[in-house]
Amino acid sequence: MRDCDFLHQALEQAFLHPIVYSAIGISMADYTHLTDCLRFNDNSHHLLLPYTLPKENIKKYAHFAEKTTHPRHNQRLYDEYETYKYFVTENTVIPANYPQTQEMCKKLNLLELSRQAAQRKKMSASVFPSEFILQAEKLNEQYFTSMKYAEEILHSNPAAYNLALITDYAATYKKIIKKFNISNFILWINKKRFRYYLNEAAQLLKSHQVISVEFYEDHPFHGDKYGIARYKIMQCKNNLKQLLFLLQKMSHEPQLLSLTQQLLANPKTFNDMLAKYRNAQKIENASTVSSLLHNMQNTFDKYAFLLYLNGVRFAFENKYLCETPVKNQPQLPTVSPQNEVKKIIHIVEESQKITPISGKISKIYTQALKDYKEAIQKLNAIINKSV
Repeated sequence: MRDCDFLHQALEQAFLHPIVYSAIGISMADYTHLTDCLRFNDNSHHLLLPYTLPKENIKKYAHFAEKTTHPRHNQRLYDEYETYKYFVTENTVIPANYPQTQEMCKKLNLLELSRQAAQRKKMSASVFPSEFILQAEKLNEQYFTSMKYAEEILHSNPAAYNLALITDYAATYKKIIKKFNISNFILWINKKRFRYYLNEAAQLLKSHQVISVEFYEDHPFHGDKYGIARYKIMQCKNNLKQLLFLLQKMSHEPQLLSLTQQLLANPKTFNDMLAKYRNAQKIENASTVSSLLHNMQNTFDKYAFLLYLNGVRFAFENKYLCETPVKNQPQLPTVSPQNEVKKIIHIVEESQKITPISGKISKIYTQALKDYKEAIQKLNAIINKSV
């Protein structure tokens, strides 16, 4: 395989199939026939909606791999790749019983203590901004600390939180149901069925039952057997999944579930009932709690996208570049582990000084980091005002 084909394929596959496990409490579900997207869940904070990254967006990012790995646009990548091939061929390794291996791997953010692994980091740095690589590993604690404080504020204002839940549900439902019109025929013929499923789910929750995975399997939509309708049916399922998630967040309060059923039956009556509910509860801090909830969701969405991008970087560096067509020679244990470690440290330090080519992938990473920082700053500002 030609070098350009190998590097293009490695980066493309990393975008299509990232490896995301760096954040404790965050899980990623791969593409399925029910979602056709990457789906991120914050399992530590059940108040948050999952973040979904559509497959079409991912394919668009993967498309940028060809130009980014082209020799004319990224000669630095090929220079580093030549060095990497030499290291792979030489295959010098540090003895398995070297006492500082684990400590050095953690310090240098390497999966293995070798020049090959360190050199892959230099190759990665020629594609992804070093600022992102250095900061992405340090965001977990910041994110979870802010979310913990925000969640404590929500729990200390239960009435305002309940109002925010039903208000958000109503706004989301109204936005979604507008799409179920005659101009979108597949959605339009499923409008009645869509509402029926939501009402059934609310009734199940009121009787203290759960919405299981089987609920999605056992509740089909018209046209789901026809390939031409596949995209619209996927929209139906994804929209239903989103609203069911919001419904489940209200399972602790039957009155809220009754309001959602009234919204399905008569939106005007729902508005009147919601106003009565708000007045009867004598809710304080409603706007602050609503703003906090929205900013928590926005922060998670931005954070989850960072996890995806870092998962792409990780997969490129630690999986797909390892599949090099260069033949490995038998391992050659170094006679001087200390000197070999010094070489590895030097390579890693050099990787942190590399500026990637000015391209679309670099811009995506830089902008994502900026968006997250802005989101967490807004969230922390609300938290500080509420303390």
